[in-house]
Amino acid sequence: MSSDVTPKVGTGICAGEQSRARLRAEMRVREGKVPDRLADCFYDHDGFSIRQDAFIFRTRGGVGFSYRMDHGIIVELPENGGEAARDEMKLFLWGTVFGAVAWLNGLLPLHASAVSRNGRVVAFTAESGGGKSTLAAGLARRDWAHVCDDTLVLSAHNDELLALPDDKPLKLWNDAFDLVPSQRMDRIHAVPGKFYAKPESKEARVLPLRDLVFLEWGDSLALTPIFGAEKLRLLPDAMYRLFVHLASGHGDRHARFMLGVAGSVRFWRLSRPRAREQFDDYIQNISQLLENSAG
Repeated sequence: MSSDVTPKVGTGICAGEQSRARLRAEMRVREGKVPDRLADCFYDHDGFSIRQDAFIFRTRGGVGFSYRMDHGIIVELPENGGEAARDEMKLFLWGTVFGAVAWLNGLLPLHASAVSRNGRVVAFTAESGGGKSTLAAGLARRDWAHVCDDTLVLSAHNDELLALPDDKPLKLWNDAFDLVPSQRMDRIHAVPGKFYAKPESKEARVLPLRDLVFLEWGDSLALTPIFGAEKLRLLPDAMYRLFVHLASGHGDRHARFMLGVAGSVRFWRLSRPRAREQFDDYIQNISQLLENSAG
């Protein structure tokens, strides 16, 4: 498949479903031997070796991943790595590896958690620890459906960006369960204090991304629009593992991609206080702000 940002199969939601099916197939995993080297790389740094149709990645804990288009992912666990190695494998599989597979298959990964309502997807982006997972999980208890946690993969078709729901679990800090009583699952040993969790409601459909919301902390709750050149300035901050796309050397594709996202998605800045005792009220107010912005 071409690494262009616009897949060449079908149109509309049907094509988005095809993209999701392909991504699921490319993310299939089996254990085996990961090669030491990869030829013809356009990027080779910090444990990552990448070419147009494949990559090798090794974590600092010694877990190896080898991906090749149409062949899925091979995982090699270190000897005597035990449960800690499997825990690290799961964490990186649905993070760094997931993002790199998406880029190489012409899809667009955002560092974002997302929810949906009335056929519209809203994505929240922020640095790690910025509250996007907790916010999305909170909204999933107030008539919004949870689309994804931490990484949102988009498929570009005509003038729309389609959000592809996935099966990744939530990742929440322990104290977030006091705010969002989601179903607590396994402890994430590689990130002490974090747990996997199950959202209260889940979106199963491919739907268009309408809004990208940049989260920040502030003294009061406010949702303000972002226009023009500021959208292009902020957009790289929302990309997940953007180095994969930039290092591929396709500057024209990158420019088209940036302009396409900025032109088809509304950008917002959401400021809200760090007020745990008022979390439920703020979630209700944020839900109403988002609903009012739908027009």
